[in-house]
Amino acid sequence: MKNKNKYLILGLLCLAWFVGYLDRVSMSIAIIPITKDFNLSPTQVGLVLSSFFIGYAFMQPIGGWLADKFGSKRILIMAIILWSLFTALTGIAWSFISLIVIRILFGIGEGSFPPASSVAIAEHFPKTERARAKTLLLSSTSIGSAVGALVVAAVVTSYGWRSMFIFLGFIGVVISILFWLYVRPSTQERENSKKQTANKVSVKQLLKIPTMQKLVIIFFGITIAGWGLNSWMPSYFVNVRHMDLISAGLSTAIAPLMGFVTSIASGWILDKFMVGREKYLIIIGASLAALFLYLMFNTPSVVLAVTYMTLCKMSMNLVESTVFVLPLKNLPEEFIGTGTGLINFGGQIGSTISPTVIGFLISMFNGSYNAAFWFLIALLTLSTIVGITLRSDKKSLESIKDKATA
Repeated sequence: MKNKNKYLILGLLCLAWFVGYLDRVSMSIAIIPITKDFNLSPTQVGLVLSSFFIGYAFMQPIGGWLADKFGSKRILIMAIILWSLFTALTGIAWSFISLIVIRILFGIGEGSFPPASSVAIAEHFPKTERARAKTLLLSSTSIGSAVGALVVAAVVTSYGWRSMFIFLGFIGVVISILFWLYVRPSTQERENSKKQTANKVSVKQLLKIPTMQKLVIIFFGITIAGWGLNSWMPSYFVNVRHMDLISAGLSTAIAPLMGFVTSIASGWILDKFMVGREKYLIIIGASLAALFLYLMFNTPSVVLAVTYMTLCKMSMNLVESTVFVLPLKNLPEEFIGTGTGLINFGGQIGSTISPTVIGFLISMFNGSYNAAFWFLIALLTLSTIVGITLRSDKKSLESIKDKATA
């Protein structure tokens, strides 16, 4: 029964993340008709795409702390209900300002979900299985991104962007009901609530740990690149490669589908072969992502451009998987939500910056995307360099636990 319960919970988490990412990436497709409806400039488009991440980043450490304190179930359900509400409200936005406000609130609603989901994995899975559980969860975001690019493009084309957001909000409400009915607190969750009175750790203490600092920086660089591409690649394929909206959606869907395979494989590799050597996946993934991104915008071939973009996103998936597996394996269970929230906070600050900076660079260079892509390559290079400095021996990783409980 215990094994069945943990796999049921993992399945529900994957379903919720799938829907959450479908909600999130839908804006990168919908922004094309929204731009026409509201007559937005590239800089305004960037602000709309960034606005979600303002609220999302803000809630990461708070949501992680709440999940550590109260257990994962309540925080997960609260997050799903809130993000579903504001997804639906996106469909009735009446102006540029209203769109910004609703998307910020959407980000606040969803922001507790990632750290709470890591807490749920720690509550139900032993350390020897957490890498595979976490990377399976991350892989569901790839499927959400792929389906989002395909389905959203088709729905927006047939029914308009407003109907699409309202429909996605309804799906989220259904998911929250499933969580309420089927997720039960684990023994680990009850034990953690008791430990909170004995072992307390502050955000400041966690940030003093060198490994935590470096993971925050690495994920900051990777997320700038990842969400920069997620937000602007459909527009790039339409405006520069001269694809129609459906073709652009199909092209951007290939990368997340392959990312699903990469995430699953990386979890198995991390559990079986890379204990104490995790940093090498970070170095390889970030450096290859920078190389493939350079090749993508310099090739004259549309087919090769899509291929290089896919390889770039697959390489970034290696980094993302490793960054989130490290705290799951090495932080005490009662601090995992806070630690994961801190790492995700760094990443979402990058997500907030990235679409707006890219929009500004495109405007500055008269519609050219090249400067924006060089900006993303620089951030991927930063992640590579910081990854090289990680101490990946067992003693260094154990020090995370020692310092957190000191």
